[in-house]
Amino acid sequence: MKLFCNATSPFARKVRVALHEMGLAERVEEIITDPFAAAPPPELLAANPLSRIPTLITDEGLALPDSKLIIEWLQTTQHNRLPTESARWAAARRATIAEGILEAAVASVLEKRRPESIIYPAALDRLSHAIERALDMLELEANALGDPVAVPTVANLNTGIALAYLDLRMPYLNWRQRAPSLIEWFDAFAARPSMQATEPPAAK
Repeated sequence: MKLFCNATSPFARKVRVALHEMGLAERVEEIITDPFAAAPPPELLAANPLSRIPTLITDEGLALPDSKLIIEWLQTTQHNRLPTESARWAAARRATIAEGILEAAVASVLEKRRPESIIYPAALDRLSHAIERALDMLELEANALGDPVAVPTVANLNTGIALAYLDLRMPYLNWRQRAPSLIEWFDAFAARPSMQATEPPAAK
């Protein structure tokens, strides 16, 4: 299989960690790609006309253009699955909230890359407030995340990747001060071999 990704995308990292946790990493060729390049690789555009990562191409040639879709496919088709949460809908809610942190954080990073004259501060404030509210909710439900060294659920995977991305791109939010109950859980989760193997370079 082939995975179009890069070293800093949290959405790509979520899939890369899942592949490690499922014992599938060696079956996947990682193709480091810049989807924002003026001329994205033709192979990526053929698989995903939106020019987004991650995009997985399966052994059968099926192109899956979204991290949630990729993980759903892995959960459905691969023998070594991530465990299904017992409290399904509460866990699905946590997974969605953590995914929302990722989406808001990436949107904030992209907004700040615009020319200073057209950066929209109100949009940045709105995104920061959304992240803070989501962190508050996860903090209240920190105990429900369970054992950080057990094979992660999708909710735990999303949460761990979201917190790691805040460390990488938005350290000024200082999420640890806002969510102290998540610190011990996250530090143990971040020490997992899958997280260490996909550690992005320091932010520039």
